[in-house]
Amino acid sequence: MKRRLFTAGLLGLSLATALTPLAAAAQDNWPPRKITFVVALGPGGSADRTARALAQRLQDEIGVPISVINQEGGGGHVGHTYFTQMPTDGSYFLASSIHPYITNAILRFDADYTLDDFAFINGQWNDYDLFAVNADTPYTTLAEFMAAAAENPGTLKVSVVPGSTGAINLELALEAFGLDGSAVRVVTYESGGAARTAVAGGQVDMTVLAADGTLSIEEYVRPLAIAADAQDPNWDAPTLNAALADAGHESVPVLAGSMRGLAAHAAFKEEHPEAFQQMVDAYKAVLEDEEFVASLQAQEIGTEWLGPERTTEIIQSNFDILKRFETQE
Repeated sequence: MKRRLFTAGLLGLSLATALTPLAAAAQDNWPPRKITFVVALGPGGSADRTARALAQRLQDEIGVPISVINQEGGGGHVGHTYFTQMPTDGSYFLASSIHPYITNAILRFDADYTLDDFAFINGQWNDYDLFAVNADTPYTTLAEFMAAAAENPGTLKVSVVPGSTGAINLELALEAFGLDGSAVRVVTYESGGAARTAVAGGQVDMTVLAADGTLSIEEYVRPLAIAADAQDPNWDAPTLNAALADAGHESVPVLAGSMRGLAAHAAFKEEHPEAFQQMVDAYKAVLEDEEFVASLQAQEIGTEWLGPERTTEIIQSNFDILKRFETQE
C-alpha cells in the first residue's frame, strides 16, 4: 500500500511538473510573433511620425517586429473603429493622437465604442495651449489682461481656431476670472498659422494656441500662461492654474491639447494584466533611453512619460469638458 501511494505521489508530482510549463505558457504567451500599431490619421503627420519612431525602438525592447498601418478618415473615427475590431490579445495597439480625437469622434459620431474600450498607456507628445499677447501690449500677466477685459468689455481681441482646445481653454479662463464671452472679442481663423500671424502682426491682442507651434513667432509675443500641469521650459510663463491662484481664483480642469501616444484594448488589460504591464514597462524603458530621447528631440517629437493612470485621468477629465461644450453648441 505504501509503495502504491509513493508511486502515485511520484506520478502526481511528475504530472504537475510536466504541466507547469504548459500552464505558464498559457498565461504568459505575450508578446505575440508580431505587433501592429494602428495610426488613425494620415501618413507623415505628427502622430504618424511618433508612432513609427516608437515602433522602431520598442520592437528592439520587446523582441518582436512592430509594423505601423494608417487607417485615416472621419477625424480618427475610421481608425478607432478599425482598431476596436482587431484582436484584443495584445497584438494590436492604437498609436495615434489619442486625445482629443477619440473623444471628439465619440461625441460627434454614432460611435460603437466608448472611452471604456481603450486602456491608455501613455501620452508621449502633448501640445499644450499657450496664452500669449502681442509683445507691444502692456500686459505682463493673465490677471492684467483679464482686468482690462473686465473694464472695457469687447475691446480686446483674441485669436483662436474654432472648435480647438485653445478656444475652450479661453472660455474656461474667462469663467475662472468671473467673465463671460462678451468680455473679449473672439476672432476665429481656420488655421493655427493664421491665428498666430494675427497676434504677431497686432491684428489681435492675444492668442490661445499650441505652445510648440507658437515658438515660430516667439519674438513677437509675450507668454502669459500655459494650460498644462507644469511650466514649459521654452516659455517663461506660469501654468494657467498658477496664474489663477496668484490672482486669488480657483483652479480649473484645463483642457489638454493634442496628445500623441499609445493605447491598448481595455479587454487586453483586463484579461492579461501582466502582459499589459510588460508593454507599459517596455514603453517607459525606451523613454528612459537617453540616446533614443535625443533622437526624438532632434526630430522635434515629444518624449513625455505620463503613464497609464495620469494619461487616463487627463483624457477622462477632458472628455467631461468637451462634452459640456459640445452640449452647449
